[in-house]
Amino acid sequence: MPISRLSVSLIMAVCVGTLLLSSVMHIWYEARGAREALGDELSSIAALLGNRSTAAIAFDDSKTAQENLAALQAVKHVNSACLYGDAGELFASFSRRHDQACPVHVASDEQVLTSQADALRVRYAIQLDDQKLALLVIESSLDAVHQRIWYQVKLQGGVVLLAALLALGVAMRMQGLISKPLAELSAVANEIVVRRDYALRAGEMGPLELMDLARSFNLLIHTIEQQNVELEAGRRAALARFERARSYQMALSSLAKSAAANDADVEALAQLAAATFAQLLALSCVSVCMQAEHAEQSESAQQESPPLALAVFCDGALLAPAGSCSAAAAAGLAAWRLGGERYVQVNDVAHETRLSRSQVADLSAQGTHSFLWVAAGSSQSAQLSFVCLEQRGARRHWSSDEIAVAGELADLLALVERDSRRRRAERLLRSSNAYNKLLFRESCLPQGVLDPQTMRFVDCNRVAVEVFGFSQAQQLLGLTPAEVAPLQQADGELSASLLEQRIAAALAGELSVFEMQFLRAGQPPWDAEVHLDRFDSETATLVQFSLIDISTRVQAQRAMASLNQDLELRVARRTAALSDANQQLSETLDTLQKTKDELVRNERLGSLGALVAGVAHELNTPIGNSLVVASTLQDGAGSLAMEVEAGTVRRSSMTSYLEMARESSALLMRNLHRAAELVSRFKQIAGDQTSGQRRQFELRSTVEELVETLQPQFRVTPHQLVAEIPAGIVMDSWPGDLERVLVQLVGNTLVHAHQLEKAGCTVISATLYDAGQRVQLVVADNGQGIDPKSLPRIFDPFFTTRLGSGGNGLGLHTVFSLVTKSLGGRVSVESAPGAGCKFTLDLPCVAPQASQYRDFPH
Repeated sequence: MPISRLSVSLIMAVCVGTLLLSSVMHIWYEARGAREALGDELSSIAALLGNRSTAAIAFDDSKTAQENLAALQAVKHVNSACLYGDAGELFASFSRRHDQACPVHVASDEQVLTSQADALRVRYAIQLDDQKLALLVIESSLDAVHQRIWYQVKLQGGVVLLAALLALGVAMRMQGLISKPLAELSAVANEIVVRRDYALRAGEMGPLELMDLARSFNLLIHTIEQQNVELEAGRRAALARFERARSYQMALSSLAKSAAANDADVEALAQLAAATFAQLLALSCVSVCMQAEHAEQSESAQQESPPLALAVFCDGALLAPAGSCSAAAAAGLAAWRLGGERYVQVNDVAHETRLSRSQVADLSAQGTHSFLWVAAGSSQSAQLSFVCLEQRGARRHWSSDEIAVAGELADLLALVERDSRRRRAERLLRSSNAYNKLLFRESCLPQGVLDPQTMRFVDCNRVAVEVFGFSQAQQLLGLTPAEVAPLQQADGELSASLLEQRIAAALAGELSVFEMQFLRAGQPPWDAEVHLDRFDSETATLVQFSLIDISTRVQAQRAMASLNQDLELRVARRTAALSDANQQLSETLDTLQKTKDELVRNERLGSLGALVAGVAHELNTPIGNSLVVASTLQDGAGSLAMEVEAGTVRRSSMTSYLEMARESSALLMRNLHRAAELVSRFKQIAGDQTSGQRRQFELRSTVEELVETLQPQFRVTPHQLVAEIPAGIVMDSWPGDLERVLVQLVGNTLVHAHQLEKAGCTVISATLYDAGQRVQLVVADNGQGIDPKSLPRIFDPFFTTRLGSGGNGLGLHTVFSLVTKSLGGRVSVESAPGAGCKFTLDLPCVAPQASQYRDFPH
């Protein structure tokens, strides 16, 4: 309903309802007053006529009495008047119409005023000297009263109609004052949503509260508009920063993939990097320098040696890398040596405290106002590469992106420089005679050179001569590999064929590695691992070979293979024996598991049986009382029926029976309601424990119902069971499993904790914590406690301290399994001998899903 129609309806309902209530009360009061006034008037007329008729009645003068009654002809609302003697016979009468004639006889009565739907009747006893002489009965019409009431109804109706019209006009005026500003506010909000124009504002009009609402709405829209502007500015700044970072990374990637980087040409890469980042960052000058530092140099010598400029790009031109770097690069290097800083950021040279006066003067002379110096490498590598970015003519604040890209550029230059030094060292090493002697002549491995055209040895080292059993190299040179190998290998393949295949593979550019047997003079064949590799000399293509003696390894492998066969036979025999034993153990374990599950089910049924016994004991009292009451009611009904048949029924008998029936019915209903409540409670508990249904429940009501069910077990003992659960703890869990846990823990207090000669108390309490996500349920008693030796084992299956006395050792194991699996919580126990025992259940208010945890047999 629109607010305009709602406001008008409410105002009209209040106004018209109030006026109608007032009018009804007024009309009711007016009708009551008119009836009372008419009754008083009739009583007065009856007293007056009675006094006037006393003499006529005393002298038996009916004519005079008739004349006195005829005077009522002037009273228009009086229909009839009847005067009766002391015996009730008609003495004189007056009637306005024939159908209103008086009865000839009437029963004597006291002064009574009676009212009917259309008439009012008054009786007046005429007395003389306290002796009743006659009875005067006057009947009056109520037409005048009805006319008066109808007049009031019309008058009040007119007033209500007029007031309703006035209220309607006022309500229409008021709803315009309220609904119009709200409608305009709603229209502005819709426009903002549709057009997303947060510059729109609502007009301030209407009552004070609506004006405050409009101001608050405008303030909210203004805040949203400012936030949108700030978010848009932030988005544009982030996008611009992202684009800059991407351009920096693309530039670094192109430098890393350039030909200068691949060829490890540091100077070419430095020049390309300086030109690229000077244009990319719009800088006045970019210097790429390198400082050589050697351990044997003194610190003063290192500080005096100027850095080498690999590339300097200034004012759009690449300068020749002659001399040292700029003053900014030297200042950054000095700061690094002093404090070990990886980068030096100077936003204003004139106000930088880390710079000396001479450094400030040198930088000012070059026109440098801001610079960024970033280094890579260290003195341990004997080389330090650094990049210096300069801004001349204006101050500049260096961003974190610029610092990061300068650092990555310095790392790239240092990496390429190290690669360049490594390549130079490799070239120098390969070109030296010492390298040739170290790798070939003095090598500890047998090595040699084959000519693939003639398949003969053309060169070998000293170890190769010794391994084949010769004394001089000339004895081996000129032979073919097939001549120093058996005709066939151990697998039956021809040695010449194997060598041809492997040498062909090496010539094709493959690194050929294989195993082969060779001969040694006067000794059996020995096994070797052969490595063949092609290399090109200045005159021909040759094959280099290396041999590794693997005879010991091959013998060990053969011995291992023999041992493995023996072990496989032993393992097969042991496996067969273990399979038989495992089969027997599996069958025994299955039997034990089934027995355990059956005992757990029996334990659950036993706890449910204890509940049945308690409920049966509780039901005995109300049902017994109901039987006594019903038998009493039956006897009373039989006695009353006998009196009715005999016709001697009396009012007192009927009253007594009804009173007894009412009391018996009330008592019967109370007892039956009590029995029904016990049955309903037991059905809920038994249904929860047998069906295993998950539902939402209120912890306090569930525990109180369980305590009521367990109370019969405590009433036959001097012990008490108390529940102290706060209201409002709602759980989404398995109430049946929770009740089974509490039944087991409470039952254990009666069996193990409390003694009959000493009164004990068991208390169930709960506390909500972790922002209402978990509940801590405590079952505590003041009994004899648990033995410290038994305390660590109480949750183990089949552990019991009452072995042979009815205990099976599965009660607390069932509690542990239900709490940790179904309810998804933890259970702990605290106890000391003589100090009682306290079990603490830490449970989530929302239990885990059944598919994850409910694998315990119910």
